[in-house]
Amino acid sequence: MARLSSEDREKILADFHIGESQNSLAKKYGVSPATINKICKGITPKFKDKVNTVTSIKRELIEESEYQSECFDAKVNDNLKHLIFFQNSALKNQELANKQLNEDSELYDLKLHADLTSKNKQTVLGKDIDTQVNINNQNNQQTIQEIGVTFLDENENENT
Repeated sequence: MARLSSEDREKILADFHIGESQNSLAKKYGVSPATINKICKGITPKFKDKVNTVTSIKRELIEESEYQSECFDAKVNDNLKHLIFFQNSALKNQELANKQLNEDSELYDLKLHADLTSKNKQTVLGKDIDTQVNINNQNNQQTIQEIGVTFLDENENENT
């Protein structure tokens, strides 16, 4: 039996995560069930429930009409294209902002960086960001305010 390539292992895991059984994977990739078991050992399928949910939704749509199902697929794919575009743009913007921050360290630049980072997080994670991200943003704002107070205190000391 030939050794599996890292690409084949990646495909096996992808198929496993969507809910394929280990026996069907063994047949599909021409290996023993034990080989598949070694690859998948201790792993829980990540997307099995999501596949079942989407399958259920599509079944309901097909009961309406096949055209309804096609419209649904087209809209979902369109939404995903936009989401991926905006996420990639936000990540590129963040990289540029981080690079700029390394070059500039004035308080105003820190505030702009914090604002841009917040907007990029909303773009990547959605507007309903979980509490931890909101807490991090509040901590960042508090840090910037503390830096501002320190900066102002230093300027006041220099002027006196």
